[in-house]
Amino acid sequence: MPTRRAALAGLLATSLPGTPAFSQEATAPHRIPSELAEHARTRPALVPVGDVGGDVIFVEFFDYNCPWCRASAGHLDALAAMPGVSVLLASYPILSDASQEAAAIALGVLAHAGPEAYRAFHAALFSARGLKDGARALAVAEEAGLDVDAVGRAAALPGIAPALEDMIGVGRRLGLDATPATLVGPWAWEGYIDLATKRRIVADLRA
Repeated sequence: MPTRRAALAGLLATSLPGTPAFSQEATAPHRIPSELAEHARTRPALVPVGDVGGDVIFVEFFDYNCPWCRASAGHLDALAAMPGVSVLLASYPILSDASQEAAAIALGVLAHAGPEAYRAFHAALFSARGLKDGARALAVAEEAGLDVDAVGRAAALPGIAPALEDMIGVGRRLGLDATPATLVGPWAWEGYIDLATKRRIVADLRA
């Protein structure tokens, strides 16, 4: 009988010779030390979606300028609706300074307007065309009817930049050099995972 590690590894075969900045196809999972995985699930910049008490927790690492992160973000509602599944959004702006600006504005939206407004903004920013930087993120916030001056002030609060730096540091310690990336239990993947495969991961972890 295959081990749980073999079963998980078999879900996604390694298909990339190197580690790109963003990836369509996910690599095979690698195991994370339990204390590091638990640390990653308790960072201040994480944003919960849906149930926060699930027995299976997905930490979704994303960059607003990553096209496959946009595709992965399309799974959020379906994934969070699965019984016993929790989703934590981890802003991981590693592609550019523009990405870091956009991530700061997103956390400013969260601080100013709360989780529901953040979720709507999150989807809208991913849907926006072109480079996502601070100015583009503020424009999306304005289109959503938010007070952009208040959002800008919230994005500049002393805790925002350190929270993002902390999240980047956590991702690096997890060995995540590409986006999207996913942490589930003690396993981490780099690259895009489709919703059907995420469902199989949940089933396998519960087996």
